[in-house]
Amino acid sequence: MSSKNYRTHVFFGLLVLVLALSGCDLINSIKEYFQEPSETSTAQPALPQKNVSAQRQAVQAPKAPAAMTPDTLARVGSWSITVKEFEERLDALQEVVPEYDITDPEARRLVLEELINQEVLVQGAEQRGLVNQKDIDAAVEEFRRTLIVREVARQLTENIEESEAEALAFYNENKEAMVGPTEWHVREIVVKTKEEATNILTELLKGGDFQEAAKLFSISETAERGGDLGFITEEPFPQMGSALLPLEEGDLSSVFKGPEGYYIVKLEGKRGGAPLTFEEIKTDIMETQLLQKQQEAILEHLERLKAKIPIEINEELLQQ
Repeated sequence: MSSKNYRTHVFFGLLVLVLALSGCDLINSIKEYFQEPSETSTAQPALPQKNVSAQRQAVQAPKAPAAMTPDTLARVGSWSITVKEFEERLDALQEVVPEYDITDPEARRLVLEELINQEVLVQGAEQRGLVNQKDIDAAVEEFRRTLIVREVARQLTENIEESEAEALAFYNENKEAMVGPTEWHVREIVVKTKEEATNILTELLKGGDFQEAAKLFSISETAERGGDLGFITEEPFPQMGSALLPLEEGDLSSVFKGPEGYYIVKLEGKRGGAPLTFEEIKTDIMETQLLQKQQEAILEHLERLKAKIPIEINEELLQQ
């Protein structure tokens, strides 16, 4: 595949992905944009008639071409991008895709061509009135609000830090709760039918040996170990967790269905809850405490603003 064909393939691959994620309304709008109008055509328009009329009324005249200054890297009609702006776009791209080599000339050209392709589509859409659709306006406004909120949060939290000394103080105050997970020593018997499992459970309740029964009857790979799953911190599947929860050491569960058949489990013992050292949990404490400080700063700022900005809610409408 040639370099040109590859770039075209990448661009239209991205365009198809955008369309697939955007829903039928946008797909129909794009179709309508690319179709040449025909006076003799009897086909229905891709958009409802009221939207088409609004588009026709809102068609924009072409804007004046952008000026080509010494630092202008590229120009598309009324849009231009400087070398500095392009480098900022590349840096932002590498933050999202670290493996993308923004120093490679072909890679840089590909990014620039994608920006140009995007702008060509946008300006064409503006001239046809496509950008004045209500759903697009709403999406743009929502994105603008999201960016504003993100920037406010960044400014409020950029200087907030959590020191190791603060983390250590928190650890010492909550040391008793800083323990590792409980481990459960479990054995299992797995058979194909509920009837067989019930018969085995009856014999076990009469004093039968669980390990021997597992070796004789279990179809699980743990059979040769007497059904021994060893010490586990998480149940292999939810039904086993529910069966183990009420058990004390030495207890048997009732019969329950699982992925491989019908199960009986025995809780051989528990261990765990061992204290964690500060070094083991220091990073988690610092990250958690930093996040809590950031949240508190944002909430405090929000409460101060709420005290100044009038807020009213129509409760009757809310309940309808």
